[in-house]
Amino acid sequence: MSDTLHGGMSTRAAEVVEKLQESLAELSTGARNQQRAVAESTMKAQLQLLQAELRGEAELPKSYCGSCYGASVDPHKCCNTCDEVKAAYRERKWGLPDVKTIEQCTRDARRKAASVEEGEGCNIFGTMKVARVTSSFNIAPASKATASRIGALLLQPPKLAPREVGHFNVTHQIRRLSFGHDFPGQTNPLDQSWTHSPSGAAISRYFLKVVPTTYAFLDGQTVHTNQFSVTQYFKALDEHSSMLPSLSFTFELTPLRVEKTERRGGSLLGFFTRCAALIGGLFTVAGILDSAVYASSKHIVKMQLNKAA
Repeated sequence: MSDTLHGGMSTRAAEVVEKLQESLAELSTGARNQQRAVAESTMKAQLQLLQAELRGEAELPKSYCGSCYGASVDPHKCCNTCDEVKAAYRERKWGLPDVKTIEQCTRDARRKAASVEEGEGCNIFGTMKVARVTSSFNIAPASKATASRIGALLLQPPKLAPREVGHFNVTHQIRRLSFGHDFPGQTNPLDQSWTHSPSGAAISRYFLKVVPTTYAFLDGQTVHTNQFSVTQYFKALDEHSSMLPSLSFTFELTPLRVEKTERRGGSLLGFFTRCAALIGGLFTVAGILDSAVYASSKHIVKMQLNKAA
């Protein structure tokens, strides 16, 4: 068991595993009361240290001196990072071995991977003014943005290795997306929508048809806003894809305009007239039903008397 746990681990992780085994051995001997509580507390603390070490988050002791694996000219020199180990090999003009066998490189790789995967992702909110032409806005990883001659920003995509593409998960939730102010009864089709990307990296595109809308209230005020319909396109990316994961919205304004106007149902006199007509109709129907029931019952009684006679 010891060899299995120690295989592929760093020196510090191996020390933590040894202490865990000591705590387990103490518990297996039947420790009770205070002795058992101390052993369980020690084991819990060591487990937390081991998890941090495996994620590359554990702090190295102040006396830590990483090995240069014989590549340093100075035998007393410490190589505490992967870059320092690589520099020592370059200084000797030696070929670098597999980085998986170098403790500093594996620790730095774990720390880098953990920093990429942690967190809730991006939370984006805001407003912007757009021209009444077909346009789009994108959410994608970019190394920097430069201004073009016409004043627009041009995003320069970063150079990502194939294994790094999968770190960008395109799973997203759109809490609210609208064009202009809201009016009574308006619904935005993308509000509270959720898109899950099982493979992580993907391309998600939304094609929006924006319809200008004018809403007139009873008091004469008007609101100039927009409604839109949407069509979605989604494509998952694998590690061999040369495309960057992104989330884009392409919108096009239609040449049509919708006008909505609030109007009253009629005057108060008209309301009472309709109510009177409704009540009169109910009494008429009730009278017809009463006459039919009375005639039917009278006919049944007459038939019964004829049979009795």
